[in-house]
Amino acid sequence: MESDELSAISYQLSARSYQLEATSYELRATSYELSATSYQLRAISYELSATSYQLRARN
Repeated sequence: MESDELSAISYQLSARSYQLEATSYELRATSYELSATSYQLRAISYELSATSYQLRARN
């Protein structure tokens, strides 16, 4: 292979590496968002349980 070809391949691999790194950060961000949503849903579940117990106590 010529030097220019090797250089082009090197740049392509480098670009792909940056794309994969960006994807990795996006997936990590999505993971944190899903985790936050999970905690929010758990909080709502506890609120609904508390409301249920309050309504039951009134009857």
